[in-house]
Amino acid sequence: MNQTITNNQHRLSTKYLTYKLFTSLWFVGAIWVYFYRIFITDQQVGLLDGLAFAIGLVAEVPSGAMADRFGRDKMVKLGQVLAGSGLLIQAFGSSFIPFFVGQTIMMIGISFVSGADEALFFGKLNFDRSSVNWRKLVTRGSQVALVGSLFAVVTGGWLYSINPRIPWILTGLAFISSTLLIWSIKDTRIEKRAKKFSVELKEHLASIKTGFAQFRAPKLLLYIPIIITVQGLFYTTGWGLLKLILLDRFHFDPFWGSLVIATSSLITVGILALMHKYAEKMNEKHVVTLISVGATASLLLSLADIGVWGCIVIFTLYAGECVLYTFMSEILNNRAPEDQRATVLSVASFLRTLPYVALAPIIGYLNTRDDLEYFLISWAILICLAVLLYFSLKKQI
Repeated sequence: MNQTITNNQHRLSTKYLTYKLFTSLWFVGAIWVYFYRIFITDQQVGLLDGLAFAIGLVAEVPSGAMADRFGRDKMVKLGQVLAGSGLLIQAFGSSFIPFFVGQTIMMIGISFVSGADEALFFGKLNFDRSSVNWRKLVTRGSQVALVGSLFAVVTGGWLYSINPRIPWILTGLAFISSTLLIWSIKDTRIEKRAKKFSVELKEHLASIKTGFAQFRAPKLLLYIPIIITVQGLFYTTGWGLLKLILLDRFHFDPFWGSLVIATSSLITVGILALMHKYAEKMNEKHVVTLISVGATASLLLSLADIGVWGCIVIFTLYAGECVLYTFMSEILNNRAPEDQRATVLSVASFLRTLPYVALAPIIGYLNTRDDLEYFLISWAILICLAVLLYFSLKKQI
């Protein structure tokens, strides 16, 4: 980093990177569906996936408000323990009920962590807001997470052939270990005095409402269209059905599909290295426009039967997600009020996740009828409109 940082900031930055590594170790990333299929039907798998995202969506914003009110460090640590415990419950499950219980606990834990961990590190590091130190750290963290994820996916696939429960156990232990890693980090904001339950509940609900209200302010309003359309697309691709559907659309079998994803990860690590090096020279408007145009082009290119050239689409969506994430993290952290930072980040995560809850059944239905083109064209148009709205609102600030 070009700007001078203190020894404490260097130590916390190292902990942040190590924390990102541990929380990226999803050994179950490529095998979870196959594990479920040993014990339950595909219909039950679909129900499990839908319920998990719905529970995570409902818990997302309240958990951010709880972190702002009761301590971000407490929520992050509790969340990682819950997420790890949920994975371990599923590791030893053999039917729908333990899978559902474990998945529910896991998603609640992930919701507790979402937004709170970034807000915790951002507040503790206390970088100069005029510097790009936070963006460079998040960029480096994304590189570490990509490498960790690639290692975990490959290792998890190999371990699955030995014992299908091992990847689940290792993922759960990795999450719990991340709690021990950050155990000494405390949220040093002044704690509010305890009040009656009814008063606490009323203030908690008011905090959630205020978190949504922050996005009505011009400084955050202009990013809502980008979060919903562009980041929503990336979420649908990275965490949902779209990635698998596109790989199948381009005629990649499971082996070559995995190779395309692995290659995209490695190239993205290189791009993030360049971003880290030239962070001071990168312009927000240019990056947002480039990523949005790339996402639109990828959707339209998917209309054609381009075969192996479909790897360009997968790479563009994969790299676009990581690049845009670093900019949005810097923007939201810098523009959110200190006492509501975790709530604002959770609202942003809610807005990013919301499209998938609606799109999952639509994409599945359209793909079954070979009518995915309706989604591809419609969402490309929505992204174009979102960029135009972003430019319009940007001029007014």
